[in-house]
Amino acid sequence: MRRYLRFIAIVSLFAGAYFVYNIFYIQHPSIDFYHWKQSYSVPKDALLKPHYIKCIDIGYNGRDVEYRDTIFKTASNSKIVPVIYIDNRILSHVNARQLAQNIYQNIEKLSQSADFTYEKIEVDCDWTPSSREKYFAMLKELKIASKKKIEVTIRLHQIKYASKTGVPPADSGMLMYYNMSDFTSIDTKNYILDLDVAKRYHYNFDTYPLVLDLALPLYTQATIIRFSKVVGAIEGVNKDEFIKENFKHLSDNLYQVTKEHYLKGKLLYEGDRVRFDSVSISMLQEVIDTLKPIMKRPKKVVFFRWGNFESAEKKALEDLAKSF
Repeated sequence: MRRYLRFIAIVSLFAGAYFVYNIFYIQHPSIDFYHWKQSYSVPKDALLKPHYIKCIDIGYNGRDVEYRDTIFKTASNSKIVPVIYIDNRILSHVNARQLAQNIYQNIEKLSQSADFTYEKIEVDCDWTPSSREKYFAMLKELKIASKKKIEVTIRLHQIKYASKTGVPPADSGMLMYYNMSDFTSIDTKNYILDLDVAKRYHYNFDTYPLVLDLALPLYTQATIIRFSKVVGAIEGVNKDEFIKENFKHLSDNLYQVTKEHYLKGKLLYEGDRVRFDSVSISMLQEVIDTLKPIMKRPKKVVFFRWGNFESAEKKALEDLAKSF
């Protein structure tokens, strides 16, 4: 009996020690959000104000490189992470040093006019082998010009094929764990998140040199299929919008348009098929459970994007991050 009680006491001691260690010593990831609009307008009393704010959108119109700065209509957090989106096509039309200087100068102007500070710049660009050299050179120049930490977005294929794609000269990376399927394919099951597709790229996490945080999707999308071709998408749709007389449910998340009408300003024709792409907390939990054995615990889980959650979901998202 004594031996049994001693065994119970030892088990209880270890269980208690594990509980204390788990609560006080393990640094669970915190959550954050991306704000991805050209106009920043977040209520002062918002439940969670995003720190990752797209500040500059750099695109190419076929003739010129265009810089579109975000307009801050309301005050952001006092310290943010300015995110710079770069269309890969512009890299063949710019000088790396000049691009870095332009980015830094634009961020500085925004930080003064919008009254925010920053210690890190995140750059979002899906570079290619032909643009890699100039992109990497620009990152080095941006580091020199800004004297800030540089973070880059990383896709799954850039980890699996790191020896071919190269590793950006940055301080850290943000793994964008969504949109890994082929958008143009009518056979895609869920463009936003398809874990079966993602698992094909679960390689080389143990050797990838950049420290990674994790970005997860938090949005819905209607993918429009016309004459067996994907012709567009509508973000921010609600599944309830498909349970109407204008749609016929075909299978799973696929619907057929039965009457010509507009959905969020986009014209749908009779006969069009619409795939409702979405994510759920349970799907995101499956992602976490799948990544835990292969990926080092991130410091942050950042959701794309702000505005796509209800107050009741805050704890669910926090619990999701803590489960990593």
